[in-house]
Amino acid sequence: MRHLFLPVFLTGTLSLATFGVAHAANYPLGTMTCEDMGRFAVETMTAKQAGRSKQDALAALETRTYGDPVEKKNLTDVVHILYGNLGRNLSPKTAGAVIRSDCQAGRPK
Repeated sequence: MRHLFLPVFLTGTLSLATFGVAHAANYPLGTMTCEDMGRFAVETMTAKQAGRSKQDALAALETRTYGDPVEKKNLTDVVHILYGNLGRNLSPKTAGAVIRSDCQAGRPK
């Protein structure tokens, strides 16, 4: 079976994820959780499929309140990922699972 590798860049670290399996370096989340990251990915992909442009998605990040500056960086990275080549092949549910799994793989055990 051929595996699709999906590059995911979060806070400047490269992580390679396959559907269901993810590998990541530990990266900071600020006050967010991996579940928060997954929910944001679902919201982003849902809005993208409804016709929201990448520019509008990035502009919306400017209006959010963040508990830590790294959160804006992480969410910006998610927008870039999901509006890039990776986003062509993902449903909202799968996008959430990929980002959440990548995040969880980068957390200390």
